[in-house]
Amino acid sequence: MRVVASQGVLSYYEEALTLTKSMLDAASKGAWDELVRLEQQRTRTIERIKQEDPNPVVERSATRKKQEIVAAMLKADEQIQLLTQDWMHELREVLTSLHTEQRLNRTYDP
Repeated sequence: MRVVASQGVLSYYEEALTLTKSMLDAASKGAWDELVRLEQQRTRTIERIKQEDPNPVVERSATRKKQEIVAAMLKADEQIQLLTQDWMHELREVLTSLHTEQRLNRTYDP
């Protein structure tokens, strides 16, 4: 029974990794709405992991696989962060430009 439970928990880890890879793909394509949707889905999956696997190192047989999955997720998250930083920089520039335009309009429009 313990092995079945472990396999179920491991499937949640694998699901989170699949979602993370999909997030990286969405970020690479600039599909920001899709990235947000996938991140929300992954958050729900990680919450399930926390509930089902509160002490992830207890079961030695699955620990190595869990570590590999988490390491892959962290690596993908780093790449996603780099991609979103560029997008956030562009977004800041647009917002700054809009703010400047609004100030000019208020100043010079009667």
